[in-house]
Amino acid sequence: MTATLSNTTAPNTADYGGDEISALVLDPGYTVTRAGFAGEDVPKSVIPSFYGIVPSVNGPKHLYGENAVHTPLPNIEVGNPISQSGVVEDWDTATQLWEYAITSRLTNTKPSNPLTNGLNDKTNDLKQEMEGVETQEKPLDENPLLMSETGWNTGKGREKLIEIAIENWGSPAFWLARSGVLSA
Repeated sequence: MTATLSNTTAPNTADYGGDEISALVLDPGYTVTRAGFAGEDVPKSVIPSFYGIVPSVNGPKHLYGENAVHTPLPNIEVGNPISQSGVVEDWDTATQLWEYAITSRLTNTKPSNPLTNGLNDKTNDLKQEMEGVETQEKPLDENPLLMSETGWNTGKGREKLIEIAIENWGSPAFWLARSGVLSA
């Protein structure tokens, strides 16, 4: 005999599968980038999509967030990785901006083992091994991701978004939805 689920009561966790992990929602736009957890009323992270570039001794430094653009700094250059039509023009900077939107307020950096954090390494052996690259920390390896895109995004743009979410961030599941469909 099969049990039917009522729409007035929550399903039993054994029937539902017990999945208590909330999906992350990322909505990049020209003026602001919004990020939050699925099922919540408002996004927890709303940051400007503009970023600042400040020259430094080690090369240009990118600044993200509210204070990065609004604080007057000498020689600051303000840019935006997304065009006014909503299409990404600078993928590297857009990726860093999205990571900042997610990790600044939604997820924290994971604590590392003090024995392997670099402070106790032997000074004569500092070569990076390629075998450990897959075990490096990825910002979204625990949460599925829903990301919005413009309706006129190209196929190559979609491929790049999927590549960033799955390969760079390690997202276990990814869904790309058009912003017009999400707002309807």
